[in-house]
Amino acid sequence: MKKILLVLIIIAVGCYFYMTRNKVEEEKFIYQDILDNIIGSVDVNKYTIYGKHLNVEGDIKNPGDYTLVFKNNEEEKEIKTIIKDNHFATNEYINEGINLEKLNIGEYLFLLKDKANGKYYSLINKTPYHDNIYYTMTKNNKNNLITMKEEKKDNIEYWKMVIEEKSLPDEYYDVIIDPGHGGVDTGASNGSYHESKYTLEYAQKLYEELTNAGLKVKMTREKDEKIAHYGVGSRTGIPYEAKAKLMLSIHFNSSNGRANRGVEIYKAFNDNNTFAKVLADNLVNSTSSVYSNNTLHQVIDGVYMRVYSKSDIKGLANDAKKGGFEPYQLDENTTYYYFIRETGGINTKAFSDGRNPKYDANPYRNSNQGTEGYLCELAYISNKEDLKRILNEKEQFVEGLKKSVLQYVNE
Repeated sequence: MKKILLVLIIIAVGCYFYMTRNKVEEEKFIYQDILDNIIGSVDVNKYTIYGKHLNVEGDIKNPGDYTLVFKNNEEEKEIKTIIKDNHFATNEYINEGINLEKLNIGEYLFLLKDKANGKYYSLINKTPYHDNIYYTMTKNNKNNLITMKEEKKDNIEYWKMVIEEKSLPDEYYDVIIDPGHGGVDTGASNGSYHESKYTLEYAQKLYEELTNAGLKVKMTREKDEKIAHYGVGSRTGIPYEAKAKLMLSIHFNSSNGRANRGVEIYKAFNDNNTFAKVLADNLVNSTSSVYSNNTLHQVIDGVYMRVYSKSDIKGLANDAKKGGFEPYQLDENTTYYYFIRETGGINTKAFSDGRNPKYDANPYRNSNQGTEGYLCELAYISNKEDLKRILNEKEQFVEGLKKSVLQYVNE
């Protein structure tokens, strides 16, 4: 009897371990059917996140009709894909592409699909950037964590996106507000009216409004002090450290002539103007102001883009020669304003590596994950009419900025 009982116990234990092993294998290889339809791979040679958009680029070996997809066992989501000359990309401009804010909770393989035969190619990340994570902006006190994982099974490498609800860590923020200038750097002035005083007042009000709207917001400075341009805890360092998606640098303009007035929003090179235009429109519609009458560096009404000109580049090269350091290799597609350029990483061609002794190095310049930044020149402090607006329409200007940020979050 004991022998029979022992045999039954052994059989039961064996069945348990057999079933458990099969269950684990089944869970481990839930994407087997998808992997069986992968007929090759393509190399990804660019992989970036700018603001809330993920972008990848790569090369296709054979011409055809292709599209990128997110796929699991239940569904397949086609991604807008630009195919040109055996090259695929998710974007033309740095602030467009795969909107990470719109991904539903779940798990997906990231693949290239050949529409002609329904087969797939896995994406092989050939960039130096791996395992990025992204927290969505706060909506209804909730956030999602998006993890990009590179995995391998049966010699097939594949990219997986995991989206799960998870609270925003203490060190992560949604939006950065930068009150321009500060301390001994008072910025533009008109008599006793100094730019740095009003940028801080406006930033504090905007901080209050956005926080009350449920967003997690951080300011680069909270008092009248000068903040370093580069380095940990600096004006350009904080956006990286806070992992923010959007940042607004608040300024008030000035010109030698008193005629210039109105709203100017400066954007990065290769930004598609969309959100810059939202900012400009909302500011004009919320106040008694107008689009700036300044035509220098103007792209469209209210939207501006300044890049390094040939004379700028020549001047910097001469400075480098005098200073005894190698000049930067810049071109006329390089964003001029450091606050926009140096906070976007490789997306915006951040370049300050400390070779110029006047400036510290930007330790985050080679990051593939950057914050989408705009320099907001709300009004001309040098213009009589605009100065009155600065003094009397703070709530209206802040309302325009707040409306724009909330639109950014929800689109």
